[in-house]
Amino acid sequence: MLGIAIINFNTYEKTIDCIDSIRKVMDADYKIYLLDNDSPNNSGTILMQKYSSDKDIELILSKENLGYARGNNLCIQRMIEDHCDYGIISNNDIICGSKINQLIVDLQENEDFLLFGPKVYHPNGEVQLSIRLKKYGRLEYLRKYTRLSKLFSQERQMEYKEIEKIKHLTSVQWVAGAFFAFSVKKFQQIGLFDPNTFLFYEEDILSAKAERANMLLGYDPNVSVMHYHGASTVGVQPMIASTVSEQYYFNTYTKYGAFFSRLLKSIRLFEAILIFVKQKKWQNISIYKKGVKKGLNK
Repeated sequence: MLGIAIINFNTYEKTIDCIDSIRKVMDADYKIYLLDNDSPNNSGTILMQKYSSDKDIELILSKENLGYARGNNLCIQRMIEDHCDYGIISNNDIICGSKINQLIVDLQENEDFLLFGPKVYHPNGEVQLSIRLKKYGRLEYLRKYTRLSKLFSQERQMEYKEIEKIKHLTSVQWVAGAFFAFSVKKFQQIGLFDPNTFLFYEEDILSAKAERANMLLGYDPNVSVMHYHGASTVGVQPMIASTVSEQYYFNTYTKYGAFFSRLLKSIRLFEAILIFVKQKKWQNISIYKKGVKKGLNK
């Protein structure tokens, strides 16, 4: 059986659209493990009223917001209990294309792979950067994932062009966590998602864990989904979570060193200050600094 994990937080309308799209295209024996992450807007009750009698959905109402990693781990544990062979992780703001079943076939035919991701589109038809072809070094990471990226936009465009050339199934270094299919057995072997992040950098950690276990990550450009990216991940709290998770990833899963981590932390603080000053939300600077300090001291 195929298990499909979907986490809802507040945006139950998108969750319903996501489930509708899955039901239209799925031809495998499947079960959706739908977790409401303690939404404060009554989403859990609304989803319960809609899906309580649906046999293809198991609704889980969490009493706390577990975040991405712990929330999906809870769903995967249910998959394990139900003896699912394969699973899908799907953001609730995903609309599935007609070929998503092919990702399961890819896993069945390629036993060295932990997971396969599809091509991901924005609603306007543009392609999202949902894979990386190689591991970034220190300088390349700074050029691509800090404000320096504005000075090196041509480098990012070259990366897009390289990815666009891919027409067939291939091994990649990193796959976006918005949507991918995986082997449940292999996911167990690497210990599921690292529960020490709340949000962000789960994919980087997953890539590192797969590499340590000699497992491959795959990309099938002939399978596609649409992603309403970032609708629920704006504001000071997600910025805090991102910085804390970034520090945890580099300190735990790389050998980039303490100096690089401190430099990156300083860059993130500078970026946060620029954003909050522009927004005239001065109090958020203090909230951000205290939140990061608290998160790193856990």
